[in-house]
Amino acid sequence: MSKTFHCPSCGAPLSQPARDQGIVACTYCHSSVIVPAELRRTSSGENVLTPAESLFNLPELASTMREAANLTRAGRQEAALRLLQEKLGMDTAESSRVITQMEQGQIVQIGEVENRFSSRSTTLAGEDAQQLFDLLNKGKDEEAIQYYRRITGANPEDAQSAVSALRMTTTLLDKPDRLTSPQAAKIAKGAASLFALSGCLTFLVISLVSLLTFGIVFWALVSDGGPLEGWWMTVNPFAREQVVLSFGREGISNGSFDDPRSIAVDGQGHIYVSDYRTGRVQQFDPQGNFLNLWIEEGSPQFSASGKPTIFSLAVNRDGILHIVHDGSIYRRNTADGSPLSPILINRMSINQVFITREGKIAVIANGDDLALLTPDGEIEWMINDAIESVAGESELTAYLSGDGLGNFYLAGGFTYGIFKYSSEGKYLNRFGSRGEGTGQFSAIHAVRVDSQGRIYVSDIKGILVFSPDGQYLRTLPVQGVAFGMDITPDDRLYLITNQPKVMVYQLGKD
Repeated sequence: MSKTFHCPSCGAPLSQPARDQGIVACTYCHSSVIVPAELRRTSSGENVLTPAESLFNLPELASTMREAANLTRAGRQEAALRLLQEKLGMDTAESSRVITQMEQGQIVQIGEVENRFSSRSTTLAGEDAQQLFDLLNKGKDEEAIQYYRRITGANPEDAQSAVSALRMTTTLLDKPDRLTSPQAAKIAKGAASLFALSGCLTFLVISLVSLLTFGIVFWALVSDGGPLEGWWMTVNPFAREQVVLSFGREGISNGSFDDPRSIAVDGQGHIYVSDYRTGRVQQFDPQGNFLNLWIEEGSPQFSASGKPTIFSLAVNRDGILHIVHDGSIYRRNTADGSPLSPILINRMSINQVFITREGKIAVIANGDDLALLTPDGEIEWMINDAIESVAGESELTAYLSGDGLGNFYLAGGFTYGIFKYSSEGKYLNRFGSRGEGTGQFSAIHAVRVDSQGRIYVSDIKGILVFSPDGQYLRTLPVQGVAFGMDITPDDRLYLITNQPKVMVYQLGKD
């Protein structure tokens, strides 16, 4: 007989799954619920990686764990479970434990090997990494540990492990001191004699082992989720798109972010970032220095807390900031922050806003209706169910952008596709599909188009880049997940990520 347990969100009774399944969806509130260990069906899955296998499969291990953490952050625990079971050979109990640790921001353990790829990973900015290296080079290990704990919030044991890894890197990078004393010269002479007797082969083996060790350690530090990932992205000479600016930290003070989701840039390069649920909208100068903070007030009809959920930002060439919340567009003059008259349209719940090159206002409303408004908010035309009418399935979360020719691009969060419409609202084309393969989507968060007509789609895998006709080109790596994007006429790509950070890329030409 099937046993039952209860949903922690709504208390509804849930039945024991018929197959090996670590997470089920509540049929009442649709929450993802972890099945208690005693109710999970056993399976004959493969063993997890051994410690030795984890070391020599470090790139695959790190990549898989990072992808699983991204899926967990996006609320897709079942997909994360399947990924761990397929890529790392975990059984259901082990993969469920790992996902639980990721959700709670704990250090993830696989077998006997610790891997710090939690869903709340910490990265170091370039200046922080340099400060740590300077302290280590001066032999101030204790100060380095304290500094690491202060900037990351790590406990003493984790900080000790991280600094030890950094110490290994600096040791491998350091040049040997020149031998000046007679004792050092004697040791060097003896070592040279030993190498002469042993032959060149021993020297080559030692060199290769040292080089391999350095490569593994360095790769782990700068790869996705590594503590030096942010620093490496700003100095990587092999990157196609260079990171030219990165700033931000978590918090509620000026210049800090609390779950930021939207970003916009005006003609003078000022950057605007909004938190998702606090009502805060901040203004920064082109170098990332804080300038102003404005607080949006929500309607009691939409939020009991009085703080609105901000879904989208856009700023026009006159410096008017458009802020979407409570189903309408609220506007501010960015010169002094003063509020202007909002755009409220009957029977239209606005979710996304985009300003065209002529200054008109394109919006997504009621899930996937596409409409074009005048600057004063009058409707010029409207396409009902712009995605559902093409895809044949309902769309609840759509994202909006446009190109220099006046075309509009709708990204379907539930239909996993990009839908193109002309400036007159005529359907033109679609591309994209759901999956884990190259060029496929897992969880879409934003869409933008550059001056070359290339289409950028934010996904938990990174920023997927497509040609104007929808052909996949490449994936731009990102620290974390980009929830919001904007592109300026000079092809600078602005991201707001869940790290939380603003990242600015200078895009190149194909």
